[in-house]
Amino acid sequence: MIFHYLDNLHRAFALQASAHAESPALAMGTRESISFAGLKQRGEYFALYLLSVGVNRGDVVGIFHSKHVDGYAVMLACLRIGAPYVNLDDENPPDRLRKILQTSQPRLLVADGPVSGSTTQACAADGRAIIDLAGLSVPLQASATLPRQADAVIGSDIAYIMFTSGSTGIPKGVAISHTQVINFIAWAKQEFDIGPGDIISNVNPMFFDNSVFDFYASIFNGAALAPVPRNLLRDPLRLVQQVFESACTIWFSVPSLLIYLTTTRTLNQSTWPAMRTIIFGGEGYPKPELQKLYDLLGSRIRFVNVYGPTECTCICSAYDITQRDFAELAGLPPIGHLAANFRGLLLDGDRQVPPGEAGELCLLGPNVGIGYYRDPERTRDVFVANPSCTSHTERMYRTGDLMRLDPTDGMLRFVARKDNQIKHMGYRIELEEIEAALACLPGISQCAVVYKRNRGQFGNIVAYVSGDTIRLDSEQLAEKMRAKLPPYMVPRQIEIRDALPKNANGKIDRKTLTEEA
Repeated sequence: MIFHYLDNLHRAFALQASAHAESPALAMGTRESISFAGLKQRGEYFALYLLSVGVNRGDVVGIFHSKHVDGYAVMLACLRIGAPYVNLDDENPPDRLRKILQTSQPRLLVADGPVSGSTTQACAADGRAIIDLAGLSVPLQASATLPRQADAVIGSDIAYIMFTSGSTGIPKGVAISHTQVINFIAWAKQEFDIGPGDIISNVNPMFFDNSVFDFYASIFNGAALAPVPRNLLRDPLRLVQQVFESACTIWFSVPSLLIYLTTTRTLNQSTWPAMRTIIFGGEGYPKPELQKLYDLLGSRIRFVNVYGPTECTCICSAYDITQRDFAELAGLPPIGHLAANFRGLLLDGDRQVPPGEAGELCLLGPNVGIGYYRDPERTRDVFVANPSCTSHTERMYRTGDLMRLDPTDGMLRFVARKDNQIKHMGYRIELEEIEAALACLPGISQCAVVYKRNRGQFGNIVAYVSGDTIRLDSEQLAEKMRAKLPPYMVPRQIEIRDALPKNANGKIDRKTLTEEA
């Protein structure tokens, strides 16, 4: 573990920038790349700017990040002065964006490229303007000296806030500290042998949890980061070509994207000759689908299934796929063993379950996050004391994931969720957030949202509603939902019924709805 003596992320990056000053930090493909020295200088420039407009240690900075150099540089600037950053989705509907802004209360909003009119209007309605990083009107000397307070950042300070879906209809902002990220960087370096000469693809959106690996495991370990613009995710040929041109050695994405590339036949045995490791996580990868990709590339590329909640700094386990995993094609690959800097308990309530029995995975260790930003109630619900530790208070995170420890090989295997949370297209979604958006629409008296699986572990979000059926129309409801939720949360199908089925307790019977053909 090479960063054990570092107390903040700026110093971690500064070491790499000093050691690899002229090496590329951002490999921009056909666009101009930037060296470690150049990126560090750009970060210092923005740190001066942030301080000049009144952003101080502890103030939140919101970033509309389109993977321009300036987007990454301003993240480094925030780390430099101890201002937590939150990367924001320009495609978020105005209502949802306003909820995120109301929770995070950013001191400043910046963008590294054009943002949509609806985003600008939503921010203005909240009394906030968006600063264009490329068009700053305040002249600054990049070589100017930062004030001494910029060196006061400590490990317990918040590095970033990452928003995920919330069951109350309000997204949750996960707060992660500098120390927690430093531990993650060291683990990633060791687990994946990352260093100078590696180029990590950045296909994950910067507001999405998987991007934590892309950003921190690359330039904080002396490797380069290869940004892939969001629009290329809809064009498989250009996406594969961009990763090829960037000579990426490590890829990390959700299985859905890899399945998309396999299904569209844009990958073959000679694709990505520089690639040595393909990592996937964020959702289950059905083994029949995984085998198709493994048969193409598994003879020369390492395949790794990773698992980890946003609340625990991105990844907490890594499992290497081998040919043995396809002897039986039912289900998903195992989660494997927890990383060395984690401990886990499988609990039924407060009772630890024996091997072979399903229990909720509860995580302990230095990568367990601070909690939900400005949300103590929801923090108390899942960041709790370890019930088996009686000598002192030991903090753990209840994941809500039911796991089983296989007594034959000691591997963790995913069983189910405890609640109505799903993973869809890699995004963690609380079905209650969709229901809350539906319940606000005129004419709806009752609603239920379920996840109907089709191929393996993949499926579609389906909504059922009842109420004033004369006023309700599926297409109109879908259009209104697109104004309230990001695209990946909008139900694929909305079915209108006279009444929704009830169970013996008089509650909506979601099990019946889920099992309907």
